[in-house]
Amino acid sequence: MARAEAPLSRRRRDRTDAMTTRIFVSVGTDHHPFTRLLDWIDEWMDDRSPAGSGIHLVVQHGAARPSRHGTNHELLGADDLHAQYEAADLVISQVGPGTIADANRAGLLPIVVPRDPSLGEVVDDHQVAFGEFMADRGRCRCVRTRAQFRTELEQRLLTPSPVIEARSTDELPERTADALSELARTVLDSPRRRVTARRLVTAVLRVT
Repeated sequence: MARAEAPLSRRRRDRTDAMTTRIFVSVGTDHHPFTRLLDWIDEWMDDRSPAGSGIHLVVQHGAARPSRHGTNHELLGADDLHAQYEAADLVISQVGPGTIADANRAGLLPIVVPRDPSLGEVVDDHQVAFGEFMADRGRCRCVRTRAQFRTELEQRLLTPSPVIEARSTDELPERTADALSELARTVLDSPRRRVTARRLVTAVLRVT
């Protein structure tokens, strides 16, 4: 059975490939591989009939293996990264303040997947707390299971992607940067203290 697709968004109407959904996936630059997110993407692409149909996929895979689909980059420079956000219809990423801010600045509501420390994807659980924090403020959709990921992804193909207002997102990168700078100063002043998710969210709350 043919899949229903979302009505064309304004950013797609003037493109020559208007019926294609452009998805940009970014795992960031952490030295821990985030292979689980690549597995979820590849399995979802494999299940489309024919495989990957209607999707233009670009993946920044970092320390993880490349995706079996689309165009792969281990890393991207700042200009190339911003160009991907501007070209994308949908952004999927790890939970990163910069990634969420850049996607919002491009008018996009990203789907974010927190790295899991129990799987060796990150050193602690700060991505879980920060992802939920930003999702509560309407800056992203935070999903933690394969089933949630697939449901959210399929829903985005059926309905137009939410658009973030430029007025509010203009302040987000600066506020997030202030929060992280404050946290960094605290860590440097007390190098033996553990950086916990609670401390990260508390720092962000003070400036947002």
